[in-house]
Amino acid sequence: MKLGIKEIGVFIPESRLDNASKQGRFEFNDSFLDERIGVHRTAIKDASDECSDLCVKAFNNLTKKIAIQKENIDIIVVVTQNPDTRLPHASAILHGKLDLPVTCASFDISLGCSGFVYGISAIISFMKENGFKKGVLFTADPYSKIVDQEDKNTSLLFGDAATATLITANAELVPGKFSFGTLGTKFREISLVDDKLYMNGSAVVKFVKRFIPADITKVVEKNGLSLGEIDRFILHQGSKFIVDVIKEDLKLDEKKVPFDIYEYGNTVSSSIPIILEKELHDKNNKNFVLSGFGVGLSWASCVMFRNS
Repeated sequence: MKLGIKEIGVFIPESRLDNASKQGRFEFNDSFLDERIGVHRTAIKDASDECSDLCVKAFNNLTKKIAIQKENIDIIVVVTQNPDTRLPHASAILHGKLDLPVTCASFDISLGCSGFVYGISAIISFMKENGFKKGVLFTADPYSKIVDQEDKNTSLLFGDAATATLITANAELVPGKFSFGTLGTKFREISLVDDKLYMNGSAVVKFVKRFIPADITKVVEKNGLSLGEIDRFILHQGSKFIVDVIKEDLKLDEKKVPFDIYEYGNTVSSSIPIILEKELHDKNNKNFVLSGFGVGLSWASCVMFRNS
């Protein structure tokens, strides 16, 4: 049974914080926004919305694209590090809000920027092992709950969003082989300090340069391909500078490496599926590299193939 991605629902809040309005306070110019971080405005959720609410909105978008009988959903998985509460897990709360059947398995994955790729491997493996036919992988990491708006390193970068990815047979994309890694000795470089997000930008750049191009090369070779044979490289949208670093290191064709967070920001685990949703049904794209990296420090890469 070839399980894979059938459709993706996306929710990005309409409300925005304008980075240009912060120029006087943080002392940066337009080129910093355009070329360094690549974010003009960050999306911000309604104050009353929790992680599960964002997931519901992404699911509603999904159901506008494809008919889903909720009684047939076997499993939901929520990738988040900012759930509604510490107890219970966000997926249980979401399960109730969606009124899913009691036979539907639900669990969370506590990962950030690498979470979507980890999640694809986890949910598909779980479904195959248990004979499940329909699942939904959610990503929602409302960083506005933890970002200090007075911190230049984070407040200009992160935005809120959620996605819902339908996993079934007869999919558009099916996964090949994966690659994973963790640099746990450097976990402090992106972490919570006094319940606010801390990020050491220069350390993150060094981490990306050291591990991610090599990992992408490895996973492409594991799948029997060369870099030149890949149609699209869907990289975690950490910042424009980070995406450019990887692109230049691997000498990738710019047209194959989309970047699209100018109007909503780095959405953590949602960044890859937001980009992938726009590319999913383009039959000219026969394969994709997905690569997520960040909090942990962790990374995960895979190749997705057009299901023929």
